[in-house]
Formats: sequence, C-alpha cells, structure tokens
Amino acid sequence: MTHVPTPWVLDVSVLDEVARGEAQLITFLQRCDGIGQPLVVPSLALAGVANSLHHSAEAEDLLTGVTNLEVVTVAPLKGVEQGFRLARVTAATGLDPWDGHVAAIADASVCPILTVNAKKWQDSSGALEHPLHIIEITEDPE
Repeated sequence: MTHVPTPWVLDVSVLDEVARGEAQLITFLQRCDGIGQPLVVPSLALAGVANSLHHSAEAEDLLTGVTNLEVVTVAPLKGVEQGFRLARVTAATGLDPWDGHVAAIADASVCPILTVNAKKWQDSSGALEHPLHIIEITEDPE
C-alpha cells in the first residue's frame, strides 16, 4: 500500500506571495510537487488574490503555474451544502469569503492550512468546533 500524505490547503497569503513572484516560495511549492505532497488551492482564495492589487497577466501566469502542478487540486465551491458550510464558517470566524473558503475546506477535510501568517488564523481557529491545523512558512525551507 502506498502512503499518500495529508494535503495542505494553501491560504490567500501563500497565493499572494506566488502572485508577487516570491521565488523561494514558488520553489518550495515545486519541491512539494517533486515529492508528491498534495496541495489544495481553494477557488475563492484564487479569486481573492486576483481581486487584490496584484491583478496582472504576470501574476495570473504565476498562479496558473502553481495550479498546474501535478499535486495541486483546485477546490471549487460546489453545491448548496458547500455554500451553506462557507456561510457558517464565515459567520463563526468573521473571515472574508476568500479565507472563509480556506477555513471551510481545512475544517471539513481535517487538512492543515499552509500560510505565511499563522497569527491570522489563531482567532478564527478558536471560533470553530475543532481547531484548525496551521503550518507556517517562516523562512527558506531548505
């Protein structure tokens, strides 16, 4: 039997750094692809970054490159139940829809959130029935 690692859910802060062209972070995500570490990119988190000041063809190309990695799954907001779950998570946590989608996926799947800002998730995590699991990228992971 082959071991499949638990997926990591990328938050808006990670995707924002990708859109900025943060080379070390992009290299880290490429390494994840190389070792088979599954990554989840919430579609609303992508929309949140696209809505930010980094909206440009270059930023979109960088984000598309990450979403095209073999280990990446882009998670849509699909169906009524997922919409209601998102609404419950955003109401409980006070998160915007972009981060709320990240939290809803992480909460439902019991997968950790990969972030460059763990502090942002502390209060939100406490507002949910089960705490969110957070992995913070703080420096070059080499």
